[in-house]
Amino acid sequence: MSELCSRVLAQVQQTIGEELARLPRAAGRTLLDVGCWDGEATARYAAAIGGATLRGVEVFETQARKAEALGVEVARLDLEAGAFPWETGSVDVVVCNQVLEHLKNIWLPISEMHRVLKVGGHALVSVPNLASLHNRALLLAGRQPTSIRTFGPHVRGYAFGEFRDLLARGGAFSIARARGVGFHPIPAPFGEPLAAIWPGAAHTTLIVARKEREGSPWQEWIRGEQAGGVQTFYKD
Repeated sequence: MSELCSRVLAQVQQTIGEELARLPRAAGRTLLDVGCWDGEATARYAAAIGGATLRGVEVFETQARKAEALGVEVARLDLEAGAFPWETGSVDVVVCNQVLEHLKNIWLPISEMHRVLKVGGHALVSVPNLASLHNRALLLAGRQPTSIRTFGPHVRGYAFGEFRDLLARGGAFSIARARGVGFHPIPAPFGEPLAAIWPGAAHTTLIVARKEREGSPWQEWIRGEQAGGVQTFYKD
């Protein structure tokens, strides 16, 4: 990973912290970090909201143990196949940072994030922006966008508006804020004003969504994935 890209990802984490600090403060809150890795960012997220009971989802055992050492209750599961082990409405804040671009079946984890949130709770979800200015320049030059390389870890790409609409589908979430973060390869002091002015061309999309009601509008896609895998949108 390039130094410039690493700086953008650090800026994404900082921006998530800023957005968490904007949420209403309340005692006894629970924060779930989907893809918590070693728990260090999870602890920073909790500090941003004034402290919280920590939960995380992580598939890698070594990192999960490190997160547990920091006080995170970790569920080890495949996000594309497993339901979260927590009760409906038991979480106040969900963070999912740079995860959904790695998954084919996004419908199950999005539905599970929505399910475990309390009505009125918030999800902060970020993904690389397929329509970022640097990806557009690469396509114009006939090259592959960095957000979804053939030999890379990402299996889905999301443009800014498409991702916002995905989370707003069916009204289960309302969009409190939709932000662009970073303007790769421009350094942060200069790139952040550009990301604010033109979020649809920023490096990363960050959505702050509020749970409005129970019930998942993504269930039809979950059933399709379970029945037929990634070919769900084809009809007999």
